[in-house]
Amino acid sequence: MSIPLTYSQYTSYHTKDKRALNDYEEARQLLKRAQFREAMEPLKDAVKRDPDFIEVWLALGSASARLGWDSLSFVYFKKAIQIDPDYKKSKYAYQAIGEQFYRQSVYDSAAAYLEHYLRTVPDDPEKEKLSKSLIFNCRFAMKAIEHPFDYNIQELPAHVNSFQLQYFPALSVDNQRIYFTRRVGLNNSDDEDIYYCDLDSMTGGWTIPQSISGNINSDGNEGAASVSADGRTLVFTSCDGRGGYGSCDIYTAQKVGDVWSKPMNIGKNINSAAWEAQPSLSADGRTILFVSNRRGGQGGKDLWISTKDRNGEWQPAFNLGKRINTAKDEISPFLHANGETIYFASNGLEGMGGLDIYMSEIERDSLWKVPINLGYPLNDANDQVSLYIASDGKTGVYTIEKETKRGFQSKLYAFDLPDSFQVTRQSAYLKGTVVDKESKRPLASKIQVYKLSDENYFSQLESDASNGEYTLVLTEGYRYGVYVTCEGYMFMDFSFTLNELKSFDQNLLNIEMQPIKVGASSRLGNIFFDHDDFNLKPESISELRVVYYFLKNNPKVRMEIAGHSDQQGSENYNMKLSTQRAKTVYDFLINKGVRSTQLSYKGYGESQPLTIENDSNDMSKNRRIEFLVLEIGQ
Repeated sequence: MSIPLTYSQYTSYHTKDKRALNDYEEARQLLKRAQFREAMEPLKDAVKRDPDFIEVWLALGSASARLGWDSLSFVYFKKAIQIDPDYKKSKYAYQAIGEQFYRQSVYDSAAAYLEHYLRTVPDDPEKEKLSKSLIFNCRFAMKAIEHPFDYNIQELPAHVNSFQLQYFPALSVDNQRIYFTRRVGLNNSDDEDIYYCDLDSMTGGWTIPQSISGNINSDGNEGAASVSADGRTLVFTSCDGRGGYGSCDIYTAQKVGDVWSKPMNIGKNINSAAWEAQPSLSADGRTILFVSNRRGGQGGKDLWISTKDRNGEWQPAFNLGKRINTAKDEISPFLHANGETIYFASNGLEGMGGLDIYMSEIERDSLWKVPINLGYPLNDANDQVSLYIASDGKTGVYTIEKETKRGFQSKLYAFDLPDSFQVTRQSAYLKGTVVDKESKRPLASKIQVYKLSDENYFSQLESDASNGEYTLVLTEGYRYGVYVTCEGYMFMDFSFTLNELKSFDQNLLNIEMQPIKVGASSRLGNIFFDHDDFNLKPESISELRVVYYFLKNNPKVRMEIAGHSDQQGSENYNMKLSTQRAKTVYDFLINKGVRSTQLSYKGYGESQPLTIENDSNDMSKNRRIEFLVLEIGQ
């Protein structure tokens, strides 16, 4: 029933039609009770009687916006402005139209309407702040469109994109396998699972998608997976049916041979009573980035990080900080194989609209550089999420979401990464097996990697117990010491730079471990002395730590430290120098706490060369420190 109005009530409105005023007042009462749909009929009746009733058009625009009818809201607000562009209450129509133009990627019109709104001296601090932010983004977007990047974006084959939704892609370190989350529909009851395709060596194309494992996928939801470089550690999100700590938790599983273990909750140092999801695992599986809306962040959803200690235990997660996280949402992080570059999506930084993808690289003291927007056309006015960059830092895959005639769809696309957004330090991988030298039996060994330049621990992994396989990822710009240990065996070590690693045949190195027995020896490949000097160089420390722990773990083994030299200089000089170098190593280990009864040292000079010296490389092989097993006690 219409509510009659007095003359004094309607004199302030843009109409003198009493029936239109009654309809408007009826609608206002409904709007106060948030009955937006019910208010539409009396509002439409009012403008039928008086098409210039501006307050009704504004009310129609507001009610439509609250109902999610953006296109209708846009029309109604535009009509109000046409009737009276300078009407004081129309300023919010300018703001609303500006927002809608922004969402439609009409950036020039969006900026014009929002700037007009700001000139009206708005009295809503939140809308004023939002408008300024959107204008900033409009200017960024217009400039980005004027200067697009060549991403060469290509949709993956139809059989890979065969589901209604596929997203969160991840590549194996050798780019021979792609993992992704597939979902068959849009309802909350629809199942999410982790699938993968392999690159067919015969055809060069992707195989038909298949489930990662019956042990992983269940009747519940599994998705947003990330896999370590060796393909043996998996982390993923699950939001129901597994008895987690919160609404969504992160789970992990291990692969031995070809079999995935049953997933386990990754633990309370990462999961909480809040929402945790979208994990990204480092190449060695010992660092994890993830998304959480827990307390203690910068606002909304934030990126968090955790690392494993030397015992393999995840440490309490901490926030990535204000350089990366904003008061809005940061999601879908990806930690590149080099361990120094991250890509992620955010709607709190300058962008094209919605969620854009950004990159940042590690600076000093574990601080991240200011994020960089990846530009147009990779980013546009729609939401961009779930990007993955190959280990070489030159190509990638990501998800494009679209509204189609079949409904909402998301598909996987490949692209080339422009030079501007490629990682500063590229990565490469080394694969192989670790076996017993005598029996060729596969071994589950521990492989530790140090940066020799600063003695910093870099990564740790293990070879597969069933087949001995391992995958090691190194990043350019450093020389690494690689140490292989296994209970009951002599230790092995190597050193590489990325360029040297690329020279390996098919990036393959098979390692044969020698059982501990009298006469067995290990050459210390990462012990360094200056020319004609017997003082240890700093990059030798990581090697000597490995030797120290070997001796501590094998207290019944008595060893000789043998010093060897090349043939430069006199025989007497070389004998003295090799003895002094062996004693330097001996003194270091004794000072660390090794018992003197477990060690002796001796110099052999040039008497036991490994190779006939023809060039500097041959000479360097003969300049060495070896550990020789003299006795194994009972």
